Amino acid sequence: MSAVTTGIGATIRGGTGAGTSRNRRRRPWRAAVMFLTPFAVLYLLLWAVPVVHGLYLSATDVNVAEGTGGFVGLNNYVTLLGDSDFHAAFGHTLLFVVLNVPVLVAAGLVLALLLNRDLGGRNAIRAAFVSPYLLPGAAVALIWNLVLNPVNGSLNTVLQAIGLPAQQWLSQPGEAMGGVVLLTLWWRVGFPLLILLAALQDIPKQLYEAARIDGANPWQQFRFVTLPGIAPVLGLVILLRLIDSFKVFEQVYLLTEGGPSGSTRVVLQMLYETGFRDFRTGYAAAIGWTLALVILVVAIVQQILTRRNSGNG
Repeated sequence: MSAVTTGIGATIRGGTGAGTSRNRRRRPWRAAVMFLTPFAVLYLLLWAVPVVHGLYLSATDVNVAEGTGGFVGLNNYVTLLGDSDFHAAFGHTLLFVVLNVPVLVAAGLVLALLLNRDLGGRNAIRAAFVSPYLLPGAAVALIWNLVLNPVNGSLNTVLQAIGLPAQQWLSQPGEAMGGVVLLTLWWRVGFPLLILLAALQDIPKQLYEAARIDGANPWQQFRFVTLPGIAPVLGLVILLRLIDSFKVFEQVYLLTEGGPSGSTRVVLQMLYETGFRDFRTGYAAAIGWTLALVILVVAIVQQILTRRNSGNG
């Protein structure tokens, strides 16, 4: 009898232990669900739902001012392909990207290389380049309206002082985009500077010492030590600057309002005017989704090229 009792007790204890083990295994999942649920709900409400709704709007001809419109399928996208205003706006956006991204990344890299050295006051210099990144767009536009003023702007004053002619920075179609690029360089260079400086500081010093022992000159050290060491971060910086440049709007609108003669009117300004001035919500959504698709394609191509170059290296 005692043996039977002992066996039953062991069975009960074993079953209880197995149940406790299963409960312990479930607890991490419960905790994960509890932590993730608030984020998932906010994600759905604040991102996923608006995105899906925006995609639906792009397939309609809704006009919010008149309260009219219905489903039109891909008609907005077909119209967009033949829209000369969109072609011009996209061309201006692409011009800004081509001018801005190389200049911004190159300036950030050069400044990072300089500040990676043991220079006196480098913290103050770093703060001077990074602090404009914290300014709001309205303040930046106000500052640069004074700098680029064709009559008494400080930039033209400097040019005349060194014997160069004054420029009509904001009133000539061929020069206005250059003014926007200058503004963006001053405003945004702090971001690539900080990211690339952090990448440079992560490169082991022993690699440079070994390169010097092998007789490598400064250019060879940069080519064979520095560039491979920062290549992944440099690719990320280029990608982020490409995305940011395609989304240019604030500085253009505040500085030139798309002028002169529409020479700086970019895609997001067209989207803003179409959706919030003309109230053609469906067409504005199609513009936004087209730009998003272009950014996605550019990002994928850039990542493929970066990985291919890294593999060849």
